[in-house]
Amino acid sequence: MTRTDVTYGQLDKVLRSLGFSCRADSSDPPARVYEHGETGAWITLPPFPGEDRVLDYHLALARTTLAGFGISDSTTFDAQLRRAG
Repeated sequence: MTRTDVTYGQLDKVLRSLGFSCRADSSDPPARVYEHGETGAWITLPPFPGEDRVLDYHLALARTTLAGFGISDSTTFDAQLRRAG
């Protein structure tokens, strides 16, 4: 599994700034569910510590969801992640 230079804490901060709320899901396995009320988009991620580096496929999931729902394009999203660092 390949890790990125982005932490889960940075990703959380940016998703919340884009209007996502986050709730814990106690399913098996447990998860964090990010929901965007305005568009209905949702992103489910494992509850990794904020300082852990994001797995590349989790970052791809976030980018794809944001672009697909018209919330943010990849260039803007990447810039926000850099600023969140």
